[in-house]
Amino acid sequence: MNIIITAPSLDSNHNVSGISSVTNFIIEKNPSQNYIHFEIGKRDNDARGLGRMLGILKSYFKWLFTLLKARNKLVHFNLPLDAKSVIRDCPLVILTRFFAVKMVIHVHGGAYILNDNIPSWAKFLLKTSFGSNNPKIVLGEVEKDFLINTFHCKNVHVLPNSLNLDDAEQFERIADKNLRFLFLGRISKEKGIEYIFKAFKTLKKNHNYTAEFYMAGKGEDEEEYVQKFRNLLAENFHFKGVVFGNAKTELLKTCNIFLLPSFFEGLPISLLEAMSFSQVPIVTNVGSIKYVIKHQENGLFAGVKNSNDIVNAILEIKNNPASQENMSKEAKQTVFENFNPTDYIKKLNLIYSYE
Repeated sequence: MNIIITAPSLDSNHNVSGISSVTNFIIEKNPSQNYIHFEIGKRDNDARGLGRMLGILKSYFKWLFTLLKARNKLVHFNLPLDAKSVIRDCPLVILTRFFAVKMVIHVHGGAYILNDNIPSWAKFLLKTSFGSNNPKIVLGEVEKDFLINTFHCKNVHVLPNSLNLDDAEQFERIADKNLRFLFLGRISKEKGIEYIFKAFKTLKKNHNYTAEFYMAGKGEDEEEYVQKFRNLLAENFHFKGVVFGNAKTELLKTCNIFLLPSFFEGLPISLLEAMSFSQVPIVTNVGSIKYVIKHQENGLFAGVKNSNDIVNAILEIKNNPASQENMSKEAKQTVFENFNPTDYIKKLNLIYSYE
């Protein structure tokens, strides 16, 4: 089957995106299907403003040509539920419905998930886009209930993210009381990066503890926070930029504590990657993370926009090495038991075959 799959750039040099990571994983692990990538979404260095709007309009015409050209096709839409995606992606979904092309809509978190204050214009476009009986994929039961109750969706399937576990399977973490913290992904305020900074500042000022912090990725707030962390942590701060392949694997092996205090999420691939390498996650209880993390068993929760919770979680790990070791083992076991790539692809192909 020819499957047109939408996602931002699949090249990590151009874009740091969880959706891109999921899409790369699907294409790599599902060779039985012929995937045709349709790039949609801003690259990290793209200009904003009028040029960006013209680019979106151009993508609509390109999409129309793609729909008319491909045969024996199915469209796999990947999109977050937020204002930008509604404006950019919903017209493409509506066009696809108009041409009666079979499609799957794969929802990856976003600011509108579990949000009762969606603007009326956005709710209208989403209801129109989600109104058909085509399959919808969400990352957890809470998102499924939300789509059904808010947009009256039918045919909603829960399919948590998966990932390639080959390198992690070969790795065994040795207990180490020296904590090395990792942030991996888009460097933006909505990922809670400011609250990581505030937590490290409090630890240094009130507890005489300078954290060793590795930050990898890129994003709109990169320049600001690279400088802030360098000023605060000096040689204990390591900025790695965009990492992939062996460099990413080595970073996941090096660090033992994962930080992601996001304001909202779906099910972050970066979280699963870190856990697969036995890192202890300190995260917020948002999106589908609640179905992965069990507090004080395989990770720790911090409140949204709460740097004091991050400080307390770090001190809890620092002062209790036995607990750190137990959570580390449980984190890896959680991923290997529940996010098997083979099972994921089998379920995805069943969804594709839905009539």
